[in-house]
Amino acid sequence: MRFKVSWAAYAGIGHQQLGLPCQDAIAVERSARTVCAALADGAGSCASSHIGARCVTEYVSKLFQERFEQLWLLDDEALGRLVLDGCIQTLAQQEPPIREMACTLLYVAMSRDGRYLSGHLGDGVQILVGPKGSTVFSPPENGAYRNETFFLTGEDAPAHLRLGRGQLAGGGALLLMSDGMADSLYQYQTGTPAPACSVIARWLMEGDEQTVSQAILDNMRQIFSAHSADDLSLAAITWEDDLSNAEGGA
Repeated sequence: MRFKVSWAAYAGIGHQQLGLPCQDAIAVERSARTVCAALADGAGSCASSHIGARCVTEYVSKLFQERFEQLWLLDDEALGRLVLDGCIQTLAQQEPPIREMACTLLYVAMSRDGRYLSGHLGDGVQILVGPKGSTVFSPPENGAYRNETFFLTGEDAPAHLRLGRGQLAGGGALLLMSDGMADSLYQYQTGTPAPACSVIARWLMEGDEQTVSQAILDNMRQIFSAHSADDLSLAAITWEDDLSNAEGGA
């Protein structure tokens, strides 16, 4: 498999008006054999959640990029516990109290042989785009109200971390997004992806990573910010068969 990754994060209008930082964060790590993208949305009610989002995305992306083979062998219970415990330990090393760094978490790690591991906690969305169109790979999880969700710092985090694993085939794309971005790319009434998901996937399949990252950011500023005052973040990964690696080469 060959991979391409593009991503962008943009402070929402509400935060810009108050002079607050973007509380969404994205981290991407890759090597010759693996790629991992992690996205976190800091809790709006927590003053230091942007620090938490940055720390956990950096931790998770490095963890899966460096230890994919070891993590693949773990069962879901052990893997989920390792991810959450590692995130909490990472936050504990920071200056703000852990409760002030609450955030959601989405991630996917892919190996060149097509295996993937994914995780999702909170109200973000993961969209899969394939030859037959786009489908919801992992939907948002809210509390009693749409503006409530679950954070990795919560005691109930283990019960709400959804894990996935499988084998990729052919070509496709996976989009990870925060709830602010989902206001434009996810149709809440029907629980289906917006048509723009396929458009963004096609951009990356056909274009280069840097150009597509800039295009995503430009559209956040010019179009998507009109649909949500929240922070906006999106990471897109595309894959296609690497015929030169079909015999199991490096």
